[in-house]
Amino acid sequence: MAGPAHFTRGSRLLPVAVAAVVLGFFPSSTAASASMRTPPATGDALTAAGPVAFGILGYPHAKIGTVWRFAFPLFVNNSGTTVRITSVRLDHVPSGARVEGYPVYSAQDTNGYILDSEEGDKNVPGSRDMTTMPDHAGRPIVIRGHHDSGDYYAMVRVRIVGHIAEHLSGCRVNYTQGGNRYTQEVHCEYALDMK
Repeated sequence: MAGPAHFTRGSRLLPVAVAAVVLGFFPSSTAASASMRTPPATGDALTAAGPVAFGILGYPHAKIGTVWRFAFPLFVNNSGTTVRITSVRLDHVPSGARVEGYPVYSAQDTNGYILDSEEGDKNVPGSRDMTTMPDHAGRPIVIRGHHDSGDYYAMVRVRIVGHIAEHLSGCRVNYTQGGNRYTQEVHCEYALDMK
């Protein structure tokens, strides 16, 4: 049988600290896991900007099997505290449309803010092949206080898999600010009309 454990003055706290971590007694680990389970608060730090914020993007003769990309609005941080956009998504995706991703592009890479793009369409003057552009998704878009999203913008990649009778809409933005998580919906609307 093993004898009693002997500790020197410097190592007495190590077993206690290890037990506390394993059992989850540190407040920071508990708070961090609790904050991930708590839904984000509704935010209001961002304003949508650019053409997408005020109109409808789309195509009047959409066909089943085609893939479209539509830009999310540019974002303006109206607060004095930095915002880190962690994800975006559409709130309303009607049947017949399938979202296949939310890429993030740099206007420097794409030679400007691309509003929409049909994959494989090489007949449109000025068209960009977005499949060859670097995708920066997975890294937050950082917007300092009282600034806009600058060089980076998000898009939604949509495949038409059936008849679409309604517009896609509701740009949901998830972000952190001052250590808190927020979610906010801004205006966007995309039409893939099938006439």
